Amino acid sequence: MITFDSTKCVACNNCIRVCPSVEANTVEHDEDGKVLFNINPDKCIRCGACVKICNHNARSYEDDTERFWADLKSGQKIIAICAPAVKVSFDGCWRNVLDILKKNGVEKIYDVSFGADICTWGHIRYLEQHPKTKLISQPCPAIVNYIKKFCHEALKSLSPVHSPMLCTAVYLKKYLGENTKIAALSPCIAKMDEFRETGLVEYNVTFERLGELLKRTGTNFEALRKVRSNFEFSGIQGSMGAVYPRPGGLKACLELENPNLNVITSEGTGRVYRDLDLYTSTGERDLPDVFDVLSCDHGCGSGPAIGMEMSIYRMSGIMNGIEKYNRTKRVKFDHKHRDKQFLQFDKQLKLEDFIRKYEPENIKKIVVSDAQIEDMLTQMHKHTETERNYNCHSCGFPTCRKMAEAIIKGVSAITSCAQYMQYEADVRRSHIEETNTAIGEVTGELNQVVAKLTQNIGDVKEAVGDISELNSTNHDQILGLSDILDELRRQSEEINHAMESINVSVAGFSETTRNISDIARQINILSINASIEAARAGNAGLGFAVVAQEVGKLATNSQEAVAEAEKSNALVFGDISTVSGIVDNINNKMNEIQEMMNAVRDNISVTMGKGNDISAAMTEVAEINQHVDGLVAKAESMLE
Repeated sequence: MITFDSTKCVACNNCIRVCPSVEANTVEHDEDGKVLFNINPDKCIRCGACVKICNHNARSYEDDTERFWADLKSGQKIIAICAPAVKVSFDGCWRNVLDILKKNGVEKIYDVSFGADICTWGHIRYLEQHPKTKLISQPCPAIVNYIKKFCHEALKSLSPVHSPMLCTAVYLKKYLGENTKIAALSPCIAKMDEFRETGLVEYNVTFERLGELLKRTGTNFEALRKVRSNFEFSGIQGSMGAVYPRPGGLKACLELENPNLNVITSEGTGRVYRDLDLYTSTGERDLPDVFDVLSCDHGCGSGPAIGMEMSIYRMSGIMNGIEKYNRTKRVKFDHKHRDKQFLQFDKQLKLEDFIRKYEPENIKKIVVSDAQIEDMLTQMHKHTETERNYNCHSCGFPTCRKMAEAIIKGVSAITSCAQYMQYEADVRRSHIEETNTAIGEVTGELNQVVAKLTQNIGDVKEAVGDISELNSTNHDQILGLSDILDELRRQSEEINHAMESINVSVAGFSETTRNISDIARQINILSINASIEAARAGNAGLGFAVVAQEVGKLATNSQEAVAEAEKSNALVFGDISTVSGIVDNINNKMNEIQEMMNAVRDNISVTMGKGNDISAAMTEVAEINQHVDGLVAKAESMLE
């Protein structure tokens, strides 16, 4: 089957251009909206043309090579049948390759050229038994798929004789009694459909995948070409059937047996399928006895899974060499030029064993009306007859109408139309020119806005500078205030010391007061005594002398007490003076603090004013920003 890798598809239209079944392709879009051309397997005929032409490797295929090899390695019994095109695929070492397969467990390998001889015999005998029958050859399974899916009217003319490979498989199973699995070695992807439908062959092993597998397992093909292999096919080898891979191979074999047959050929996806469509509308009188058709341009030697790119000259040289060899070794038997091989087939084989039937596949076709096509052509900007028949083929379709039909069917995308894209480019270019003019105007307005914005930003910057300066001043003021507070703390400590001194002085005053009180009391006693003595007359002189003496002592004590009191008083006054000075100093410092606080308050007031200025400026900046957003939106709308 044909596979698709979306990551490699570039929508180059090559697959569309070569595909004989247009509806086998389907348009998809990846997550980025990119157009991709995927495959509709129901409508794909597996011709492999897209695989051959896709140099991005977005199209590939799967066959049975890996399954065949795994089963072979597991010990399952498998025999192989090999198409004659192996000589092209493994030029110079095909015998070595087949010998490797035998050494890896393939029990027998048969030559499909022998099955091609049976196929030729079958056609000759069928035409003899059905006079005036018109046949379309069917060795190519892609042709069979196309007729079964899209050309049902031609199905009645499709040759019922098995292909060379199936003729070989039938011969092995029915006439040689081979009951093991059969692996077919071929250059064809579509053979898988033929094998699945008939159930005669289990594996479709393509030459390309086989070559890749052998390389992975260590085979050196350059070295193989230097070694002569003694490999020989099992059973009977073919004769002229070996030329079937080349264009007109069946024609050459049929005309060799019956020169009177009218056989014409058609090959290649760019021609054969159009010829098949024309076949059904052609009168029977003009149809050939056999229409020998192949999907690949240069026959099976250029099959999509051939595995080796070879020039047409080298390919033709190989096929011509095989044909010359087989022509020279043929032995004529009678006047009808039937050789011994055909006579042997007549004796051994039954024609009905090599006949198959076909069932049409009911593929739902998408019907498109002329009105839809006309509408699509209009959408593609094709309004005049010249535009609607531009037919440049860049989209992959022969005409603009076919392209429009394909878009409606979902097979292609409108962006694949070169004229449409040119028109869109012109419209876009005109729109861009208009937009450039408008953007120029917008740019001028933006320049003005930017100038105003720059001015506002300058104002904000200046205000921020003023705030920074004020903050610095506030910082210095606060540092000064901190120093004053430290000084106040020291002054408070001095006040505490002064108050302690005052307490001591007050204590001295208290002691002095007590002494004076004692002196007064003694003087009072002496006074009383003196009064008593005065009452005694006579002896008064002595008593008064004693009193006088005591009064003298009291006077002395009183003077000392007074002196001590004066001294304490002086100390008190000194301490009070100190305290008064400290208090004055504190008042001064408090005044300084008040002045600093007033300065800080003023700075803060100014800072707040600057903040208001900044707020107002930023409000204007925000308004300018909204204006800029509006201008940008306007520019974007112009670009859409």
